[in-house]
Amino acid sequence: MSTISTALRTHFKDPTKEQLTEIFFSLPSSESLGKIEENDDRHVEKMDINAVLSLGVQGIEDSYAGKLYLIAPYLAFVSLDRRSVRFTIPLSTIRRVERLNARAGIYALSLSTWHGHKIIVQLTSLRSTADQFCSLLRDALKIELQRGQMKLVKPFVKTCYSETLISDSSSVADNEREDGSLISEEKENAAPRETTYHGGLGLRFKFPGDPKKLREASKIKLWATYLRSHGRNLTLLRYPQCTRLVQVGLPNRLRGEMWETLSGSIYLRSSNPGYYDDLLKKNKGCTTTSTEDIEKDLHRSLPEYAGYQSEEGIGALRRVLQAYSFKNPELGYCQVWGLLLARDKDSTKDNDRR
Repeated sequence: MSTISTALRTHFKDPTKEQLTEIFFSLPSSESLGKIEENDDRHVEKMDINAVLSLGVQGIEDSYAGKLYLIAPYLAFVSLDRRSVRFTIPLSTIRRVERLNARAGIYALSLSTWHGHKIIVQLTSLRSTADQFCSLLRDALKIELQRGQMKLVKPFVKTCYSETLISDSSSVADNEREDGSLISEEKENAAPRETTYHGGLGLRFKFPGDPKKLREASKIKLWATYLRSHGRNLTLLRYPQCTRLVQVGLPNRLRGEMWETLSGSIYLRSSNPGYYDDLLKKNKGCTTTSTEDIEKDLHRSLPEYAGYQSEEGIGALRRVLQAYSFKNPELGYCQVWGLLLARDKDSTKDNDRR
């Protein structure tokens, strides 16, 4: 036992304060941020500051005191109780920063995000500390602009279903039945809808579950209202209402995106464009013990679901499982993963499974 304990102490060290902060905000580790930082020695010091957050819309939300963190290339906030409110926003989604005209002694900033929302942060530390934070924020935003990250936001958000749901020209929230099907899908001679967002097998083979109990239309309207006023995908603000909506249930069409957003994997996908496809292409035709085990289990994963009775569904399952085994060859493949992934695939597309 003493030998095992010594080995555990050697290889499994307690995380540092900095690592705990990154884990709390679901931030990618520095080595996972992709190629944008290779051969680039421009870095901004990390800093946190006391702040009060509000949405700048009178009568909608209360203000929340907490801490604002600059962890380039992200800006994050958490309320003092570490439960009520928090957000993690890539700096590339911030379009404008303004110093507000406030009374003497008050230092406040207005942050305009990609989706047109305004976040008001009142910096409550000493003036010199606030000046330092703003200077670092300005430098970090300038680096993101020079790296070309701002222009990558538009093509990325198009892959998110919430963009279609909240679009001014969209009536998805009003056309969805309680079982999750769209009224427009059954119109005679209707042209097939073109979609750019990533969806799962459920869009084609329907989502599992009892249609009478799903209440998809009710859920989608509640979520649409929240996302319209609190941001979405990369700019989502997690207020108490967000937690309550998750407890009520996620609509099937939105489930994959919300899993990705709330877990933080959306930041991995946005910072590593094309990684999944490149990984499969690089290992095309490669056979390992893991790929052989995957082939044995493919048809055992939720065989009762129509999506996995088709080559399309089996192929999607195969690609994701193989991609992970190539990325992490030491772990490779574990039998239960096929079942877990099969349940997830009705809501998400291949390259969302990061």
